Formats: sequence, C-alpha cells, structure tokens
Amino acid sequence: MKQNESNLVSVLLYVMVGISLFLTWRILIVPSNNSRLQTINQPAQTSNIASVKNIEDIFSPHQMVVHTSANTYITQNPNVLDEANEFLASWKMVDFEFQSTYSEEMFRELLLELGKVEMKFPASIRLGLISRYFENLSEDSYNETITRILIPTDETQPIYLVDDFTKSVYTAVRSEETMNPLVSMYMTNQDQFTLADAFGFEDEIQFLPREEFQLSSLVYLVEKQPNSFFINELFDDTTELRDDSNEFYTAYSDNISKLQIHKESGILSYLRNSLDQVDNSPYQQIRDSFHALKFIDTWARTTYFNGYNESTSEITYYRYMNGYPILNGAERGLVRMKMSNTRPIEIQYPTEVIQTPLEDREKIVTLPGGYDVVERLIDAGYYSSEIQSMQIGYDWRSSEESSRIAELLPNWYVKMHGTWRTVDAWLSAIEEGDEVGL
Repeated sequence: MKQNESNLVSVLLYVMVGISLFLTWRILIVPSNNSRLQTINQPAQTSNIASVKNIEDIFSPHQMVVHTSANTYITQNPNVLDEANEFLASWKMVDFEFQSTYSEEMFRELLLELGKVEMKFPASIRLGLISRYFENLSEDSYNETITRILIPTDETQPIYLVDDFTKSVYTAVRSEETMNPLVSMYMTNQDQFTLADAFGFEDEIQFLPREEFQLSSLVYLVEKQPNSFFINELFDDTTELRDDSNEFYTAYSDNISKLQIHKESGILSYLRNSLDQVDNSPYQQIRDSFHALKFIDTWARTTYFNGYNESTSEITYYRYMNGYPILNGAERGLVRMKMSNTRPIEIQYPTEVIQTPLEDREKIVTLPGGYDVVERLIDAGYYSSEIQSMQIGYDWRSSEESSRIAELLPNWYVKMHGTWRTVDAWLSAIEEGDEVGL
C-alpha cells in the first residue's frame, strides 16, 4: 500500500513539474497583451563602444591662452591641453588663499595684463574637483569656484585663480619647479596657436581669433548602445517594468523611475522619485554626477564639465570634438543631471555616439575672425551689449543620405538673451522680427 502511495506521489510531482515548465515556456515565448506589466529581464548586452572617464580629463581647462609681451595667442588643441593639464597636476600650487573681490575695472586690468600663461575652464569649477593642482588644499576651499588660472611669467609673482562671474580673486604660491615646461608647450606648438583679441561681453572677457581660420567638417557613422543597456544601468529591478512606448518614444517605468528615449533623436530622459533628499554640497553633487555618468556614458572622445546651476542644482556636461563643443539645438552634445543621495534623479543624455570617421567626406570650412562676427551682428541691428558670450562649436546634423551618418559642421555660436544660436540663426531671427528665444 505504501509502495503504491509513493508511486502516486512521484507521478503527481512529475506532472506538476511538467505543468510548471509548460507555463514558463508560455510566458517567455508568447507575447503578453497587457502592456502595463511586462517582464523585461534582459541580459546585459555588450557593444564595441567603450569609454573610460577620468575625473582629471573632465574637470580640466579647455583653452590655453599665452600673453606674450606684445600679443595674445590661444589654442584649444586637445593634445596641448592634455599636456598642460598633466603639468599642472604634477607642478602643485601651495598656500592657496582668498585675496579680494575685485571691481569690474580691476578685474579687467588683471585679465588683460601681458606676460602670463592662462588656463581657462569652460565654466566655474569647484576647487575640490581640481585639488590635484595643489599641495594639500584644505577641504574648506573645495566649494570655492574659479574660471581661470593666471600664471605670470615673472616667477616672483604669485599665481592668480579668478572667477569671472563673482570677480573673486585668489592667490597661490608656485612650485619651486620652474614653469618653463608650460612655456615650451607654446614654443614647440606655435602652429596650434592663433592670434587673438580680447572681447568684453556680458558674461566674461573672452579671447577670440583675430583672423579668419579653417576647421574641417567631420562625417562619422552613428552608433549607440541597445536600450537594454540603459535599462539595466538605471533600474534597480528590471523584472517588472511597464512598457509605456508609443510612436515617438521607447519608454519604461516602475513605481520609482521613468525612462524614455526619443526614437528619432536618441535623446534619453530619466526621472527618479527621491523621498529622502540629502542636502549635499555642490562639490559633492558634481562629483557624484561624474561617477553616475561613468556608468552610462559611451562617448569615447572629450567631455568637459560645463557648469552647476545654483538655483536648480542642475549639472551640465558638453561633448567635444577636436577641442570644440557640440552645440546644436537638438542637444546631441549636452548632458544634464540632478543628484540626490549620490544617485541621479534627473538625466538628459544623448545616446547616439560617433566612432568611425568617413574621412573621404570631410571638407575644409573657413570661419571669420571674432571682430567680423561681432560687426555682422551689429550691422544687422543687434547691440554689442546684448552679446553675452561667443564660441566656436560643431553643429551635429543627420545626413540626408542616412540617419546613421552624422555630419558635424563648425560654426560660430553666439549667446544672447540666455540662448545659444549660430550667427546665421540670429541674423535670420532679426529679419523675421523674433530675435528673442528659440
């Protein structure tokens, strides 16, 4: 009797296992009609796109300015900037201290003095992010900001660290080692430097090319990581996500987070609810954002920190090509982040990257000098006082031939009324009577 019961139990167990396997097969193979709750337990997919981000590269100067006894020369050549960045990290400044808040006139005079080497950052940067430049920088100074480092060639003078927006001026004592290696970078790379003039704009004093110059337009194949890569990086649990996709966006969400990727532009947007917000310092928020960016960013070329908004706590980064930012209105070069408790709670990120150049399609583009650009705007009816900033950047355009081909065209960009546009876009706007806003 017991033998028969044992056989019966064994048969029932085998039947139950068989039913379980069948139901599992049905769940995995047959698509669900309920889009509100789907299992998205995708394995991590590999790609040949790779990027290793170093804090020393992202938080560093993007322009080197050499003020000789007669003229000023500028470069944004990545190789020269990398070499200068490494020199500053090994040189080490000491005895950092606050000197004073300068008046507009005093600040202008300091910046226009000749006989110095200047390292300029893309935006105000917290000193804690460049602490490698100092010998034992106090943590009390980590949240102080600067935009430039001014190193007089007269080695009896101190080094000046200044912020264009607050007009704060700090000083530091130079290393016992001579600054000759920094000067020799200019002497051995003079073909990479351009004669420049100073322009006093609303945001800051800028040194821009005097004469017309040439840059290459760039053509690349577009690549991106699969959506599953971002899903696995940004969601804690991918087993139960709602599929909210529509004709414009690929979108997923759970009870905490929402992710969507625009199908045409590839721009990713991510939101995460955060109930326990910690009031971290700007320095810590920016540093945390860098570590978060490392996990999702596949841009293999230069990226620079581009600012921290004190009122919104938004942190921005820009992608660069050959020393110049990608600035087009579609924001394919811009990364935005907000942090809470060391985690991102908001991200805007361009998922498309460029990896393979199509060099046979490149063309030489001639750009006018800074004075010519300003004159064109004034002749069209703008006031020089309206210009907040100017810079050269790349406009990312999808090729008419294929969306998988990106064309990057160098152009002058001008910031007015808080908005960046190309010069031609500003000229067209004033003709149409709509010069404010996009």
